[in-house]
Amino acid sequence: MLYTKQLTKMMSACCIILLSIVVASCTKRGDNLKLNPIPTPAFDIVNGSNGNNFILVNKTPGASIPNWRVSTGQSFSGDSARLKLIFKGTYEIKLIVVTQGGLDSVTKTVTVAASDPTACDPSNAIGFIASCTQKKWKLNPEAGTYKVGEGAGNGNWWSSGMDAVTGRACEFNDEYIFSFDAEGTFVYDNKGDFFADNNLGPQDGGCHPNSAFKPVQMPWASGNFTFSVVEGTGVRGLGQLKVNGLGAHIGLQKAYNGGEIGVGLGPTATSITYDILEMRKNPGGATYDILVVGLNIGGAGWWTFTLRSY
Repeated sequence: MLYTKQLTKMMSACCIILLSIVVASCTKRGDNLKLNPIPTPAFDIVNGSNGNNFILVNKTPGASIPNWRVSTGQSFSGDSARLKLIFKGTYEIKLIVVTQGGLDSVTKTVTVAASDPTACDPSNAIGFIASCTQKKWKLNPEAGTYKVGEGAGNGNWWSSGMDAVTGRACEFNDEYIFSFDAEGTFVYDNKGDFFADNNLGPQDGGCHPNSAFKPVQMPWASGNFTFSVVEGTGVRGLGQLKVNGLGAHIGLQKAYNGGEIGVGLGPTATSITYDILEMRKNPGGATYDILVVGLNIGGAGWWTFTLRSY
């Protein structure tokens, strides 16, 4: 009996000691564990060189990590950012700041009184792609029109030959039409047919009408989408071309940022961003232009597509 009482006392003492350790370990120690109040995010929109250029300046008090989001789809980081808005209209600009106290944001609007009259110059990516009204592109009917390999522009894994121009005629007749407007209108017209590659429709390597698409693949048929161009970005600094909407694509349907769609499946990405690799105006005195875009499918893998204007 005495042994039992002693054991009970020892167990009680151990529980008290253990509880003390747990409480102590949960006790906040030091000022570094305190969350500071979240400062009110603030920024200024400063007019740039003309009515289409602006400078965004973070005015949030204290230390913060600022990120900017514009309703055009553009995004920036840093205490200041240069913003170019090409078309007439009103746009939203959101500043998101991360501080020691947490995360908060503020949104302002800016109005552009007139569209930039110089933006459609072919020296600018959007002007080269859409001209001042509308521009139509097709796959370039040459060898190497689409290729995949290690790095942008490389075809060391696979590259199309001249036989593809006729063998995949239902791909080479596809039209990619970009309009120079505030909406960023992009029309994909596959002329009612497609090439049944190893992941599309009957997968027999032939041309078929759109009705042969699997139901989940129908968004890859002709459609109306949107696009945007961000100048001065991408692996070669020429800009990036982003197409928006389920099924929007350039070149092969299956390729998207970070991978490829599996056999028999349909599109999942609601936007795809292509790096602009080349913009050649009337090469060799030709009456057409050449546009080369690249798409990173993960790691070293890149698809490259070459388009010709019509």
